[in-house]
Amino acid sequence: MPVDGRDQFARIMEQLTEKLPDLADQLRQEVRQGRVASEQRLKQEGEYQARASRLAAADLPPLGKADIAVLPYTDDESVELVRTAVLTLAETMYASRKAALGLASERGMELTIEFGDPELEPVSSLDLEAETERAWAALEIVRELLSEGTTLPAGAIQ
Repeated sequence: MPVDGRDQFARIMEQLTEKLPDLADQLRQEVRQGRVASEQRLKQEGEYQARASRLAAADLPPLGKADIAVLPYTDDESVELVRTAVLTLAETMYASRKAALGLASERGMELTIEFGDPELEPVSSLDLEAETERAWAALEIVRELLSEGTTLPAGAIQ
C-alpha cells in the first residue's frame, strides 16, 4: 500500500521534532507560509485562472508580470522540502568540519579543541578528526536513504 505525501511528511516531522526540533520548527513555518510563485509560474501550474477569478471577485487588480503570489505546498513538495533540508544540513555539517580540520592541519594547530576554563569548570573537548568522520558517516547515511527514495526510518535521525 503506497504511503501518501501527507503521512510521509507527518512521520518525518515527528522524528525531526524529537531529534532536531529547531529544524522541524523552521520547516513547519516554511510549509505554513507556502511558496512564492510569479504570474508566469501560476500559468504553468494551471493556478492562474483560479487566482484571477478570486482577485476579480474581490474587486482587486489582476496579477501583473512583476507580481507574485503565495501557493500552498503540495504534500509531495513538503516531503521534498524536508528531504532537501536534511541533505543540506548533512552536507553543511560535513563541509564545515572538513574545512576546520583542513585549516587546523595546514597551520599545525591542535586537532582537539577545548571549550571552557579549566580553573572554573570541567573542560569539554572536540576532536576535529573524529567529528569530521562522524559527519561524513552521517552524510553518507542521508545520501543512501534519499537515493533509495525511502522515508527516514524510525531512529535514523540521531
